[in-house]
Amino acid sequence: MNLKASAIAAGILWGFLVFVFTIIEAARGLGQTLGKLTAIYVGYSVTYAGSLVGLVYGFVTGVLIGAAFCWLYNRFCGAAAK
Repeated sequence: MNLKASAIAAGILWGFLVFVFTIIEAARGLGQTLGKLTAIYVGYSVTYAGSLVGLVYGFVTGVLIGAAFCWLYNRFCGAAAK
């Protein structure tokens, strides 16, 4: 697996999902579940402005987790192939 491509794809996906779900919940006036992200993402809130903050944090988090997953996958596949 390509580490850079996997990391960027995971970052785009997670950032987009946080952004879209925050917009939906802000429009509905809800967001108790997404409000728990405020413990992890400093400055995030379930508002329209908070969706942009969530987009950035989501992208960074997705890149880190995607890169870690891809690195582990490559390590395990490389060890199994030998």
